[in-house]
Amino acid sequence: MNTNKIINKCIEIPGISLKKNPSNIELCMHQDNGKGSMTFFSIFPGISIAYIFINSPTWPIPDLSEQDDSLNTPLLLNYCVTGRCELFLDNDSFVYLKDGEFSISKKSPQKQYTYPLTIYEGLELFIDIDTISTLAPYINDVFNININKITDLYCLLDKTYISQCSENIKHILTKIWELYDEDTYHAIFMMKMYTLQLLELLLCRKHIPQRKSLTFFTATQVKIAQKTERIITADLKQHHPAYELAKLFSISETSLKNYFRGIYGQNISVYLREARMNEASKMLEKTKMPISKISEQVGYMNQSKFASVFKLQYNMSPLEYRRKKVIEEI
Repeated sequence: MNTNKIINKCIEIPGISLKKNPSNIELCMHQDNGKGSMTFFSIFPGISIAYIFINSPTWPIPDLSEQDDSLNTPLLLNYCVTGRCELFLDNDSFVYLKDGEFSISKKSPQKQYTYPLTIYEGLELFIDIDTISTLAPYINDVFNININKITDLYCLLDKTYISQCSENIKHILTKIWELYDEDTYHAIFMMKMYTLQLLELLLCRKHIPQRKSLTFFTATQVKIAQKTERIITADLKQHHPAYELAKLFSISETSLKNYFRGIYGQNISVYLREARMNEASKMLEKTKMPISKISEQVGYMNQSKFASVFKLQYNMSPLEYRRKKVIEEI
């Protein structure tokens, strides 16, 4: 499937716009639940790199089911720099890519990209094997890089491969990531060099990282975790014991905690504490509300306890934080 055709389908979705620059194409999303950008660089015919910056729980994608069958799904390599990204697997279940992990797959999301922690940064390489064979045979002929073998090594039977990056692979992906802010001409040249190095490394059997042992989650389990997250963050003044939440879904408390930690990467208590501190920091910065009142608004009736937890999160007291933000705006 041609990457440009995917991009052109994306801009049919409300809230997604296209910005064409001399050296790249940028998809920008502005919707009620957040914003983000995907900046695409064409590296070789059939190979593109997207730099992804998300501040949203989801990024909608077009329905490609009605597209011509000849438009085969490209090979997708995802690298998570920070955050978590949901991956849909061949057995109709879900797993989550986290910091420092990469995946190789021919399976694209069903309706949207999902980012449980809202904030996500990462790389995605689109590798169109048919286009490479037709328009860039020199990748194989000159550099002896047979792209077809990557599918055989990592995605046999259309399986999704997920692993923690080896030091060598992480080094190359980090170098590619750091090129985003570099001078365009130099950056694209180096992207080409690092992409060839990455492909060569992926084809070397002795450098293939061990496949990660995955915990799979069904669509129902994912929905339970997502509904739990919405309940506990809807009103931060409220306290919802895990056993009460588990009763709502007719599951055990242990199962609920396992689902939540698997999807969001944190225990319920840690996730909620960070949500409360994030909201408190916004209120300290943007309002003149007394700290005692802010403490109550985020679920702490004891102001001393609130101040102690806040300091652990931000390494300064709430009052110091407010003063710091005032000074920064002067």
